[in-house]
Amino acid sequence: MSDMSSTKPFVIAKRAVWEAYQQVKTNRGAAGIDEETIAMFEQDLSKNLYKLWNRMSSGSYFPPPVKQVEIPKAKGGTRKLGIPTVSDRIAQTVVKRIIEPVLDPIFHPNSYGYRPGRSAKQAIAVTRKRCWQYDWVVEFDIKAAFDQIDHGLLLKAVRSHIKERWILLYLERWLTAPFETAGGEQVPRQRGTPQGGVVSPILMNLFMHYTFDLWMNRNYPQCQFCRYADDAVVHCGSQEQAREVMQAIASRLSECGLMMHPEKSKIVYCKDSNRTQPYPHIHFTFLGFTFRPRKAISNTRRIFTSFLPGVSADALKKMRAAVRGWRLNRQTHVALAALAKLYNPIICGWWNYYGEFYPTAMLDLYMHIDRALERWARRKYKALSGRLRAGVQWLRKMKDAEPQLFHHWRLVGIKVG
Repeated sequence: MSDMSSTKPFVIAKRAVWEAYQQVKTNRGAAGIDEETIAMFEQDLSKNLYKLWNRMSSGSYFPPPVKQVEIPKAKGGTRKLGIPTVSDRIAQTVVKRIIEPVLDPIFHPNSYGYRPGRSAKQAIAVTRKRCWQYDWVVEFDIKAAFDQIDHGLLLKAVRSHIKERWILLYLERWLTAPFETAGGEQVPRQRGTPQGGVVSPILMNLFMHYTFDLWMNRNYPQCQFCRYADDAVVHCGSQEQAREVMQAIASRLSECGLMMHPEKSKIVYCKDSNRTQPYPHIHFTFLGFTFRPRKAISNTRRIFTSFLPGVSADALKKMRAAVRGWRLNRQTHVALAALAKLYNPIICGWWNYYGEFYPTAMLDLYMHIDRALERWARRKYKALSGRLRAGVQWLRKMKDAEPQLFHHWRLVGIKVG
């Protein structure tokens, strides 16, 4: 059968569906409401892909409900995630692969979230630099942004860039596909795009491009900002300007159907050795890093105070909880090298992200991992049992003998700043 079919109302290449499936397979992900995993989908792969292509090409593809999963937030409450089925993820990926090369080039250079070639670390680096240039920051949080996006405004933005009728049709169907709760209840959706959907991040970026990025450029071109999906900070030259900008952003978000979170939004003074006026808020958290006054060492070895990002208390708390979740005490049947092999990829991932800025802030976590290893050793070896000091000495010996064994043991002599 040829790759295209002239009898179908919509021309979609079969190769596009095949490539989308390969991308979904690489990204893995949980099963949707039908409980079908990727491995199950692959048991009759060509038939399943053909069926999906056939339905999408004929306009008869209707996305199934999205599985609603509630995950706890760091500071209480839950975040609703929407998990599409495997075949729906493939269908969404077909569309994402077509619209991303059209939409991404129009996005603002200060938008960093969910974009090819851009990362959260880049956003942190640019924000750090701007905190040295501007004295004030407006930190704001949008209340349940993914859940509150206005469908009418979003589709209007989509239509101004995307002309393919089938893409518009399916985007609208994805936006209105109901949630299905753990209890099997279907919840209709009039607003929002499910966090967890393949097309949701690019749709969020498009919505925020018009709601915030372009609006900031028009109204406050002198204020630099950095946005990562629904999370953003704005740099201002004075406290008065920061007050005005914060009020204006709140009004703008409200006009577009979004709400600035009153408890999680504030004006921050970037206090350091040269900026010393008293102000109640001198820290903010962005993408897992807390920006605040921290000790730094100049090139001439002089100690001073700089305004710098370091791993946040919430991020450390989550990582410590993950270490407790390893339950090392129950793994006394394995050797230390086996534990290193198992957990080094996780420790390495944490270091690669959080260790990029003010790495000494990570020492607390590394000490936490080492204490867990000491407890493991005291339980594994009878000679160490019940002797706290012996556990500490044992770990020191291990580090001397094999300093490369655990990823965090290799990070000796970490620089400040």
